[in-house]
Amino acid sequence: MFDPTAFDNLKTVLEGAVYDLDLAGEIIVIDRHDMVDLAHFSRAYTITFCLSSDHKQNISCTIRLEMDLEQIAQELLQRAVRPGCKLMIAFSLPIRRHTTCSLIEGTLLRIWGDKRIIRQTLSHDFPNEESVYHNEVTIEFGRLIYEDNVDDLQEMIPYMLDSLEQLQPFYKS
Repeated sequence: MFDPTAFDNLKTVLEGAVYDLDLAGEIIVIDRHDMVDLAHFSRAYTITFCLSSDHKQNISCTIRLEMDLEQIAQELLQRAVRPGCKLMIAFSLPIRRHTTCSLIEGTLLRIWGDKRIIRQTLSHDFPNEESVYHNEVTIEFGRLIYEDNVDDLQEMIPYMLDSLEQLQPFYKS
């Protein structure tokens, strides 16, 4: 019989929580990937959604859950070390001015707290200098999450929804 890994269990809970919101009409799931990388022997799951009120899907949230070779091997070989996964949350939105980034960071720090690592990466099409920047804002936790953090994982979902709502005023600002 198949014994699911910590990754499988966390992915199932995460996926269920997100799809429950999709079924309730609060969000729209717009993308999902469940990948096994045989070259590096790792697993990654991403699910991307936006608020259902965002009809053009301008601002999205992507949740990424990863388990690398070291963690997978420890779990499968039943080592004493507790296997865990990396969790990252990313928000994607277009902005017009790079000065908006400090306002976005302040907004997300109020929601997620100052113990999180928040990174913003801007890109735009060349050579059009008038173009809108694509802002990819990532929130990293700086630690692994474990199966006993499953409640914490579910409690993060309202923070993601709040973040999507709070980022609305920055759309193309």
